[in-house]
Amino acid sequence: MAPVKRSTLNALVDRLFAWTNALPPESTSYTIDHVKIPIGLGDARIHLAADLYQPTGSPVGTLLVRTPYGISGTFALGNARIFAARGYQVVLSSCRGTGESEGSLDPGRDETADGHAIVSWMRAQPWYTGSFATVGGSYCGFVQYALLTGDDAPPPQDMKAAVVATGPHDLAKFVSGTGAMSSQIIVWAELLTRMRRGDSTLSTIFHLLTQAAKLRTVVDAAPLTDSVNKYFDNQTPPWLRQFITHPDPTDPYYNPLRLDDALQRATIPIALITGWHDLMLPQVMEQYTTLTARGCPVSLTIGPWTHLAAQRNTFPLTLAWLDTHLAQTKPAPSNPPVRIYITGSNPSWVTLPTWPPPTTQQTLFLSPHTLSSSPPTTPVPPSIFTFNPKSPTPSVGVATLFDSGVRRTPDTSLAARADVLTFTTAPLPSDLEVCGQPLVTLYHSSSHPFVDVLVLLSEVNPSGASYSVSERFVRLDASSSRGEEGRILELVLHDCAHRFRRGSRVRLLVAGGSHPRYIRNLGTGENPGTGRGMREAVHTVRHEVGAVSKVVLPVCLRSWR
Repeated sequence: MAPVKRSTLNALVDRLFAWTNALPPESTSYTIDHVKIPIGLGDARIHLAADLYQPTGSPVGTLLVRTPYGISGTFALGNARIFAARGYQVVLSSCRGTGESEGSLDPGRDETADGHAIVSWMRAQPWYTGSFATVGGSYCGFVQYALLTGDDAPPPQDMKAAVVATGPHDLAKFVSGTGAMSSQIIVWAELLTRMRRGDSTLSTIFHLLTQAAKLRTVVDAAPLTDSVNKYFDNQTPPWLRQFITHPDPTDPYYNPLRLDDALQRATIPIALITGWHDLMLPQVMEQYTTLTARGCPVSLTIGPWTHLAAQRNTFPLTLAWLDTHLAQTKPAPSNPPVRIYITGSNPSWVTLPTWPPPTTQQTLFLSPHTLSSSPPTTPVPPSIFTFNPKSPTPSVGVATLFDSGVRRTPDTSLAARADVLTFTTAPLPSDLEVCGQPLVTLYHSSSHPFVDVLVLLSEVNPSGASYSVSERFVRLDASSSRGEEGRILELVLHDCAHRFRRGSRVRLLVAGGSHPRYIRNLGTGENPGTGRGMREAVHTVRHEVGAVSKVVLPVCLRSWR
């Protein structure tokens, strides 16, 4: 079948999309050719579906985009068509077991071998330009790290650059990196199931945005495996069943899903993009830290975005990175490699040479209901709350996978709950700018060892509304419990950049769960996927002489900008 020329209607859609996303004007039209890419040998051979976009003129470079979300419609618009209309040749390929590609999807397990095979096939084609780059967000970022993994990874003279938006390098951390399974993997499984059966991208996304109540019913039931299987009409993806019944993030089952090797091998220029409300933020920051420590050329952009919004708001950045490092039609930008949005600030966008900027430490000490700069000097009773898995502490004011836009959701309601401890400062006499990772130390004990701990750092505005700034959730290792004596928890919170305004207050919330974002701890020690029993847990936080609980804030120096 001959390549198909872009239609007039698609040209209008492309230009409208480019205008709404502040992209430079088109330089060419393009054609689309549907191809099948052979993977494997003999009886194991399968074919992956792909669309080849070719500009009508000579291409300025080749892009490889691999996706489990289908290769047509809305996804093609933002991941292939806008680049083809600006001179790039694009191979947009469906991962195995998705779209029209053959085989079965088992997330993370085949992406390295499949990616290497696609590159080998691409190199043998007469249209190949001799080098390429990769782009993509979320799972499409994970497959980029898969391509950089192993001894067969493309050399830098072939693979010139990458743009990874909100992409994990470790799927195991996404599934259960806190020790508790993220319910977002169930949401993602439904997304793939719907797209596999032919639902449109827009209808699927709309469903997922409105499914919170239905999902809550699913994850509230026990055992979870039975509830999920009923939700999927007894056709639960096998890999999802495995995730649900493998709660230990160190389980060897997850080893193929960990691509730390890519961070140790990469030498190409990589643009990293995330948002302060992106649940992939911790992994992106780990990527930045590891890659920059090795001297890999990296840029980092962090906006006031959710997971989806971070992928939608950075098309010009992606195109500029490709023009510089693949097409080489533009010089490298003179701006520093880190660009961040400081929440609560105006103006909000700043550039700096590295992250984090210079800071000094400010310590706030916990005492009953309060945070202050004064350490405890007299005996005070501990703070105590009870977590009930039958009525678990809800996920409020925190990031999820399909949040849209710039997220600003209050967590005020948590402070009124009996199963949440609240520690709040007096109104601040001046602005307080925090950049980096806050550190929380808790002298913590529990009535039994099978518990979770959630810590939220929030800002309370003068009207009393509270908004989360940073957090940390962890399922505690039962083997390290010290019984009634408790343990010292050193919790490094997620990176943040926030200006607490004069008159606002700093708040620390401590809870025993964040359900359904993280599947609740049953409190019985049973497998959370198959367990049925539930047991309450009494949590105690001490804040006295000899047992000082505190939060250390990385406060920006006035001279850093």
